[in-house]
Amino acid sequence: MRILVTGANGLLGPDVIAVAQARGHEALGLTREVMDVTDPLAVEAVIHAHEPDAVVQCAAFSFVDRAEMEQAMAMRVNRDGAAHVAAACRSVGAVLVYVSTDYVFGGPRDRPWGPGEPCAPVNHYGHTKLAGERAVAAAGVEHVIARVSWLFGAGRASFVDAMVAKAEAGEPLRLIRDQFSTPTWTRTASETLVELLERKARGRFHVTDGDPASRLDFAAEALRIRGLEVPVEGVPTGTFTEAARRPPYTVLDVSSTEAFLGRPMPGWRETLRRYLTEAV
Repeated sequence: MRILVTGANGLLGPDVIAVAQARGHEALGLTREVMDVTDPLAVEAVIHAHEPDAVVQCAAFSFVDRAEMEQAMAMRVNRDGAAHVAAACRSVGAVLVYVSTDYVFGGPRDRPWGPGEPCAPVNHYGHTKLAGERAVAAAGVEHVIARVSWLFGAGRASFVDAMVAKAEAGEPLRLIRDQFSTPTWTRTASETLVELLERKARGRFHVTDGDPASRLDFAAEALRIRGLEVPVEGVPTGTFTEAARRPPYTVLDVSSTEAFLGRPMPGWRETLRRYLTEAV
């Protein structure tokens, strides 16, 4: 397949490109400088020039707190940008993979969210990504909506990298103990996204590693893997001042993805171990 990947210099995009190329596909990364997704004419021109079989939309306004203060821009990128790419994909007959988020869900919960359950975001970022999902679904384009969560990887420093850096500097950590989702390595997310394309998937899929975790659980495991010992305190939501509300439980049910692929998703502890040991 010829695959275009937007957001090529972000957290997820580089791994999607690398995985696709390793599996024998022609994959080309597009940065904002090459194709600004908020510019419909530029999107149409670039996609028509390359005539891809598929586009993986990793380009996103992903700063959750900034989205509260830059609401119009977040919506332009996450909703309007998705609509522009969807329209161009439809015109060339390409499949669109729209990378969405666990933050389309919100409210109290004690079991994983299924792909077809009602969405109710609690922050503007979640609203913009849900609007992007709906724009893609309404565009008449062949598509996959892939929801990911708590990404970590080599493309850009993430939460786990920041916590490890603080611990290496001997700083004590205070971490939220009562928000739960699933940490997901960009490598395994990318492998799943490309495999979904190869298997001609369509519709909504949850693409995360397995097992729930809090930020406290996630960081504590990273420190254990690295052999770092600093004081770690678990604190409740509301301890830190944040512009955006965080939903308390956004663990995604991946059982339908596993059934479609015929394999289990890996557990986050194992993927975190691989990431941290390979990064050394």
